[in-house]
Amino acid sequence: MDRSGFSLVCFNASPPESPHKGDVSSPAAEGSPGSASQGSAPARRAAPSADRSARQALLERCLREAHEKAATQSSEPLWHGRIALSGLLLLGMIRGIAWWEGNVPGYSVFGMHFLTTTADFACLLCALPLFTSGTRGQCVQIGCVGPMLTLVFAMTIVDVGALCAYMVVATPRPLSPGAKSYVDVLEACIGVWEFALVASVCFQLVLCASSWRVYRELRMTGLYPPGSNPAGIGHIEEVSFLELICEAEDAKFVSDCECAMGKSPDNKGS
Repeated sequence: MDRSGFSLVCFNASPPESPHKGDVSSPAAEGSPGSASQGSAPARRAAPSADRSARQALLERCLREAHEKAATQSSEPLWHGRIALSGLLLLGMIRGIAWWEGNVPGYSVFGMHFLTTTADFACLLCALPLFTSGTRGQCVQIGCVGPMLTLVFAMTIVDVGALCAYMVVATPRPLSPGAKSYVDVLEACIGVWEFALVASVCFQLVLCASSWRVYRELRMTGLYPPGSNPAGIGHIEEVSFLELICEAEDAKFVSDCECAMGKSPDNKGS
């Protein structure tokens, strides 16, 4: 073979294939970073979903325990409040019967009896949803327990003020001729309207105390205000008596302002 034929054979011959180029079954291809990242991607996606499921299960368990604790601890004040509401309803019926029979309070004390009657009906209308549905009712879910507590507290103050004003203004009725028994003396001092006034104050105090106990238990378990973390998940703020007249956020703001004023440089220097 001459030199030209040997050159033609070498030109047409294909170069030898490298064992590492294009071989997908080679060890280098199996251990490439791309394949490792593709294999760990499902594991990374499964990890957040597992954590989310665990947090959801923990939240549901804490909510269930909080509802059970609130229902157990609030059962007694709920029954006390229901009895007080029944008593206020009975007093309203007694007042209506007395008015129907022509027994009308005097002009000097008419305004006091009107105030206490209005306060009783306001408490009946506002407190009835909570004490009939309990701690799982709509009143708790929409955040109406705080305003209801404030209204009941205000009506209790009105009732106590009306009783104090009556003790100052009212005078006992004169006895009928020849009446000397204790029953006649008692009727001269306390009539049906006076009895209703004193009983109304007692029932209002019981209702206010029961409402506060239910509200405090809901706050301590984290079920109120709506959207709060239940006990066991988040930090439960201390329940202040200022929440009788304002919401929890406002009471916390007032307490923080008082603490800030107490720690001011002027007070430290004094």
